[in-house]
Amino acid sequence: MIRRKYATLLPVLVLAAHCGGVSEEGEDLTSETQAATTLFEHLTTDSIGKAKTVSPNPIDLSSSNPFFHDFGTNGRTCGTCHQEALGWSITPAFAQSRPTSDPLFIFDGSDCLAPGVANPNPTANSTQMLAKANVRIDLGIPPGADFVLNSFVDPIGCATPPSAANLRMYRRPLPAANTAFLTTVMWDGRENVNPPNNTVALIRADLNHQANDATLGHAQAASSLPSATQSAITTFETGLFNAQKQIGSLELDSKQATGGAAFMYTDTLPSFFIGINDVFSPTFTSHVFTLYAAWENGQQNAQAAAIGRGEALFNTRTFPIDNVRGINSAEPADGDPISGTFNGFCGTCHDTPNIGNHSVALPIDIGVAAASPAGGLDVARLPRYTFNQPSTGKTITVTDPGRALVTGKFKDLGKTKGPILRALATRAPYFHNGAASDLTAVVNFYNSRFHVGFTTQETNDLVAFLQAL
Repeated sequence: MIRRKYATLLPVLVLAAHCGGVSEEGEDLTSETQAATTLFEHLTTDSIGKAKTVSPNPIDLSSSNPFFHDFGTNGRTCGTCHQEALGWSITPAFAQSRPTSDPLFIFDGSDCLAPGVANPNPTANSTQMLAKANVRIDLGIPPGADFVLNSFVDPIGCATPPSAANLRMYRRPLPAANTAFLTTVMWDGRENVNPPNNTVALIRADLNHQANDATLGHAQAASSLPSATQSAITTFETGLFNAQKQIGSLELDSKQATGGAAFMYTDTLPSFFIGINDVFSPTFTSHVFTLYAAWENGQQNAQAAAIGRGEALFNTRTFPIDNVRGINSAEPADGDPISGTFNGFCGTCHDTPNIGNHSVALPIDIGVAAASPAGGLDVARLPRYTFNQPSTGKTITVTDPGRALVTGKFKDLGKTKGPILRALATRAPYFHNGAASDLTAVVNFYNSRFHVGFTTQETNDLVAFLQAL
């Protein structure tokens, strides 16, 4: 185990208001084997303790950093929806704290409003933002798709109804941190524009493209960003490593544990590559997380022991994985790599070591986009779209078409990627649509959907572990 040395080299820094709180920048981190490495740190307070962001670069929160610069026409920056103190995403509580005039609520921060339309009443017009911190995404069915829109139900009741050319979805802003471990960009992978997207360099090029698209779209910029500016935004994002640092008084990188953000940079990143530990590889191991291996023996205090038990559950509990479209669809015509139900693990879909997303681009449908998902997920206010495949007569109803609006394939309806699991505690609600209000709701969904059979203690232990990421 690497023994780390800490020396306070930098002054305390009060974060700018757009980052939502007070943090510390200090304790320049080095190790005996990486003595030349300097990590700049920001510590933020959350509901269960403290989270930390580290970076090999100074964490510039001013408008001189392109990430926080206004390049658009509506007052938004990348930082509008990516707050450091909120896991580099946003939460409903944050949205509810913003004034009516905040740029967060205009355009796609509203349920229905068109570009350029003012939003004097977010309470009425931004219900998805205020309830789930969801941003509206407007996409149409691509030309040549093998499916058509059959019907829809719009619980919000937008004045302009959805159509095949303009479907409305409501999705959570993905974290801007830990992007060095991304294997697909955006929930539906629509920014994976550099095929085959199988190297870190190609994903970085995708992130450049995404930075420009976000500026043209969300910020309604009049022109594209220069290539150098796109690259600067990507460099900032991929240099951010964010994780829970402390729960109550328990330090997550103490007592031989390796939680926290610094370990991601010093130990996890150097060995990462696209495809590492892929579930379809013969070298796959379900022991995805080893952060709290020293706590799995239960000899630590009760809180640490619960986290250790939760990590062991994540790594070792088997359960039947049935009809996950993208892995083992019940429809043979979908051509999925596995036929029939099989016993899998949490790591089957979250296989990147100590990170928890899938290590290759793998859009799947586990049922979160279903009209009535398992486990009581809250999708009551989301639109419901019924699609038909004329060539087969098949129909499906989903609250989000997902990957299918990129590929035009019926078999991709409802598919999204699995996000990175680090820093979960700071950014509820969960899933692409915010349907799970907290981590207990997440575990209950999986327990119901896959008939895992978690006991109450096992549920609590798994939640304790997920909070410690």
